[in-house]
Amino acid sequence: MLKHRGFSAWIMSNGQTLPEYLVAVDETAHRVSCWIPGKEGETFTVYWQDHAGKVDSCAFINLDGLVVPGRFLFGNGVASRGGVRASASTERPFVFQKVSEHIVESPARGAAKDAGMITLKVKRIKRVDPRPANPVQSIPSVLGKRKAGDLCIGFGEEVSASAQHPTTWDVRPYDEDVTVPGSTKPSTYVSFVFRYRSPEFLETQGIAVEETKPTPKRATRQSVRRIASLPPHLRAESDSPVERPEKKPRLMPLASNPPVPFPSGLRRPSAELRRTASYAGTASKPANYGTYEGESQFFLPRERLYAPPLSSLRPPESSGTSESPEPLMTEDSQ
Repeated sequence: MLKHRGFSAWIMSNGQTLPEYLVAVDETAHRVSCWIPGKEGETFTVYWQDHAGKVDSCAFINLDGLVVPGRFLFGNGVASRGGVRASASTERPFVFQKVSEHIVESPARGAAKDAGMITLKVKRIKRVDPRPANPVQSIPSVLGKRKAGDLCIGFGEEVSASAQHPTTWDVRPYDEDVTVPGSTKPSTYVSFVFRYRSPEFLETQGIAVEETKPTPKRATRQSVRRIASLPPHLRAESDSPVERPEKKPRLMPLASNPPVPFPSGLRRPSAELRRTASYAGTASKPANYGTYEGESQFFLPRERLYAPPLSSLRPPESSGTSESPEPLMTEDSQ
């Protein structure tokens, strides 16, 4: 699609917009040009659009030098033209064709400089008074002087079309577009030129070059050193990234329950008691000496680690004679 000065234009064939190559813009002449492929036997339609210019406009289509009336646009919208009127209710569609050998020149030929071009000229105007519609023009078989085998524009068989409106408008140049004071002929506001050739010609001349889209780069993976001596399953595990376990939060002591300072008045259990804490049996209170119930169950009572006082081992004082101690009193002696 060609765009310039608030207007755009494009050509469609077989329901598809024809690709445009080598688009060039001439800012001085307000002209946009390009190259398009044309296939023999295919019809085409010229489209143009006014992008809310808010000014009335009319368009004319030049086909190899033959001027075909276009349509009016009233400051906005899209218009199209796909054929030339053959009668009040029929028209002949535009078609790409090749010049046959026995017809190489048309009596109503256009200018040689316009051969091989489709030109759309848009003019901004002011509608004045209505007038009768233009008469149906004669259609030549071949446009301009062409060589046999050249691609040119022709017209297909007549097809039904909307009835021609009986009137049209006289026009005057839009005030801002007046270049010559007092002129009544509107000047061209913008023009779009489509140079058509066969697809083979455009390819051999290097014109029809498809733009290569940059392919997205694949994300590069960091190289990982592999250990060839590892088994396959361990090697696969070594290739995978190692995830570190999350650190558990450190438990802080509560202010209401401060730690017990050491040393403490609480007695710690002995090693024997810690080893027998899980034993099911419960031993009775042992005597000072001897065995007790549960003695055979893993441990013995701890023996005294100190000797009796020496005063209990000293003999009674005497005069040096050996006498028997006084017998103890018992219930039988009383």
